[in-house]
Amino acid sequence: MINQAEKAIRIARKHVSNGAVMESSARSCLADAINTFDKGNFDAAVMWAKKSLAYSVGVFHQDYKAV
Repeated sequence: MINQAEKAIRIARKHVSNGAVMESSARSCLADAINTFDKGNFDAAVMWAKKSLAYSVGVFHQDYKAV
């Protein structure tokens, strides 16, 4: 699960500064993903990274689906 969480955070970080309308929400969710990852809660980290991606690229984007 740790590898999946790392991958999710990496992908979310890649898109967080893409100029999306909801960039501040994407950044907030990414911060939560990193914080929960650091605490060892990898399931929550994936959830927060996925939520970040929903704000930055949308749920139909291939990177969102990959996570």
